[in-house]
Amino acid sequence: MIAIQVLYMLIASDFPICEVPAFQYHPGVVFGESLYYVFWSDLRYDGSIFAGRVSPQGAVLDTNGILLYQGNTIYGARAAFDGTNLLAVFRDSC
Repeated sequence: MIAIQVLYMLIASDFPICEVPAFQYHPGVVFGESLYYVFWSDLRYDGSIFAGRVSPQGAVLDTNGILLYQGNTIYGARAAFDGTNLLAVFRDSC
């Protein structure tokens, strides 16, 4: 289960982003276009990158996450938003 502490500070309550029984780790969060975008490594499919959206009020919109990439990812994704574009990057294998 993965919980994001950044959201904890903003809304004063800790809550899970993904409750799928698997090993999730290395979360990354970015805010853009009125939503938080959360990215994490997930071992459901041998090391994948999943993402989910969370409202500023703490409503998790993608409760199981959305599979973005399936492979041998390491360290999760890092994300940035420039006001128009959302970019998420991660390292695969090396």
